[in-house]
Amino acid sequence: MATNPRDQRLTSGVAQAIKESLESNDGYFHLKNRGIVISAKSCTYNNKTKEVTINFTDDMLHGNIDGGHTYKIVCDHRNDNLDQYVQFEVMTGVEDIIEKLAEARNTSVQVDEKSMAELKQKFDPIKEGLEGMSFYQRIAFKQNQQAFDDNTNKKLKMIDAREVVSIVNMFNIDKFDSVTHPIKAYSSKANMLDMYLKDPEYYRKYVNIMPDIFDLYDAIETEFADAFNNTGGRYGRKKYAGYKDGKVIGTSKFGLQKIKYKIPDGLIYPAVAAFRSLVVYNSNTDKYEWKNGVNPIYVWDKCKENMTVQIMNFATAIGDNPNAVGKDSNIWNLAYMTVLLQQGTN
Repeated sequence: MATNPRDQRLTSGVAQAIKESLESNDGYFHLKNRGIVISAKSCTYNNKTKEVTINFTDDMLHGNIDGGHTYKIVCDHRNDNLDQYVQFEVMTGVEDIIEKLAEARNTSVQVDEKSMAELKQKFDPIKEGLEGMSFYQRIAFKQNQQAFDDNTNKKLKMIDAREVVSIVNMFNIDKFDSVTHPIKAYSSKANMLDMYLKDPEYYRKYVNIMPDIFDLYDAIETEFADAFNNTGGRYGRKKYAGYKDGKVIGTSKFGLQKIKYKIPDGLIYPAVAAFRSLVVYNSNTDKYEWKNGVNPIYVWDKCKENMTVQIMNFATAIGDNPNAVGKDSNIWNLAYMTVLLQQGTN
């Protein structure tokens, strides 16, 4: 269950509906239920014994991606003599996209929660902080929200509000410090949304630095690969880089700047969160601000080569798996200390 992005709450309305559907014993459970999605190293079928063998080799990459509630409820009823079936979908070769896959598959409860939050105007503090940003109209605060380009009338690529909330929460100095890092911002957007919804008004304290946070994110995404290459690294050789002989392969997430390399979130998030060490609270304004008025991008410019080398060396050491990097507290700590030490040299 380590691959499943959220804990299973069997008292929730969703869980109760699954339980009632299973206990109805109508023979249609496999049609009414989304089933269970498994990531595995391999999956084989023996024609003679009529048995399927599913092989797991890494607990963080192989296991239940979606259907955790279904799995636990079915297990609780396996001795109840029910004439029901459940669908199993086994995926192999998805290790490199396991986090994105899990997040995409686990959307129903989270999206509904997000939409209800928007209906209750819970995102107003985020809107206050980001309303003037170029990407503001692309933030999807509710399910199926769309935006169109004013000139071409083409659909714009939307940004899930849960991701915006997660990035802001990486600068929550009341919850996270030099020892406790916001790893959940990467591994569980639902967890970060829950944290936000407990006290949305608290986040008005961040409205002054929110624009800088996302400008910083864009700077790191667009400059990460070049910073590493400037030290003698070869980022383009990484299989997740998407490099195509210097051609533009896409745009950055927030600034929509042209990029030649893909930088996985597992590498970006620890780097961005490291600048939390620059945040201080001003009791006079009841707002958070940057320590000594420093621009975080200025500090990034000073330490980006050192930071990218450390992150990439760490990634190489653990098998060039960005997903594993994003979940490892060691790299979050290392990046944080890099920014902290840089402050002392300015």
